[in-house]
Amino acid sequence: FNTTINTQFHESTPVFTKDGNTMYFTRNNYLDGKRQKDKSRVTLLKLYKATKQDGRWVNVQELPFNSNQYSVAHPTLSLDEKLLYFASDMPGTKGLSDLFYVTINADGSYGVPQNLGAPVNTEGRETFPFIASDNTLFFASDGHPGLGGLDVFSAKINANNTADTVTNIAAPINSSKDDFALLMDKSNKKGFFTSNREGGLGLDDIYTFSALP
Repeated sequence: FNTTINTQFHESTPVFTKDGNTMYFTRNNYLDGKRQKDKSRVTLLKLYKATKQDGRWVNVQELPFNSNQYSVAHPTLSLDEKLLYFASDMPGTKGLSDLFYVTINADGSYGVPQNLGAPVNTEGRETFPFIASDNTLFFASDGHPGLGGLDVFSAKINANNTADTVTNIAAPINSSKDDFALLMDKSNKKGFFTSNREGGLGLDDIYTFSALP
């Protein structure tokens, strides 16, 4: 990606519409050469949208529910692309960070972010949501019982945007270290996740798997 997307700060966790022409992604609070900070002088995370024109990513815009005073990060789209899920510590968060969703209206505007609620969100951290092709929500959490650090969990999304029972997807994907940011292809068999488990090459490494446990 060119410097329209990649800057001197952090960019991560992009999600693309099915036609490949719209991208939502996470970036530090930095747009048009201006870096913003919260009242503690910390540069937080925001969500941005970009569109593809003539093979180039242009028109980078921050989403309207961002704030200089809290982080909004790690987007994923519902299967019909009418809802955007994300992680945030915005007002209304039950723990350190929660999962939220917001309606993407037909005119490109957005609704009011809604907390996904229990049983997904806890007093700990819920983050890195991903919606699989069977409408299963995968996310990382250190607030549900797990093997240690962040673990990957799953929950089925219902028609009213609530979630059913949360399930720890267990070893070998989860470990005593941090395991997060799981993604899968359309077959729901092959995918990737990130971990800082022993035996890696750096602080966080990307791993692949051919089937869930």
